[in-house]
Amino acid sequence: MRVMMSGPGSRPLGRTILLFFYGYFLLHWATGIFMFREKLGFSYDSVVRYYLGDPEMFMNPRSFIGLLEVTHFHLFAMGLFFVVFSHLLLFSPFREGLKGVIIRLLAVAILGDMAAGWLVRYAGAPFAWLKLGAFWLLQGTSLLLLLGLLLSLFSKDRHKST
Repeated sequence: MRVMMSGPGSRPLGRTILLFFYGYFLLHWATGIFMFREKLGFSYDSVVRYYLGDPEMFMNPRSFIGLLEVTHFHLFAMGLFFVVFSHLLLFSPFREGLKGVIIRLLAVAILGDMAAGWLVRYAGAPFAWLKLGAFWLLQGTSLLLLLGLLLSLFSKDRHKST
């Protein structure tokens, strides 16, 4: 019951688990940026080319089933990511208003990132800006969240026994 009230980082083993979890997430975060750069690129034109194809480069447009498969996996993975990190944020010592802003930014970024590929492919190339913006919002919000959680994990208040 104590862990339920004070959070998973309230005990030494819980802090160790969280530290490794955050480390794994940091690696996931960094490789995600590299993967985005290699697959889509960081420019408007490269994102449009990725989703709409480019005959000169022998690139086909993303198929409906291809987008569906990626979306299907990402709905589960990003939903789980959202729940886990939002839940951990609830145990942090930050103000409720700040927690609410971070949680909402994370939700908007995830939804925007997942929807943008569909929108580029089926609604128009200008949605490539949404893809780029949502990606960077997701990366920035995730990093801010991770740094905040690491800060709260090592704060003096966290190490007091309850």
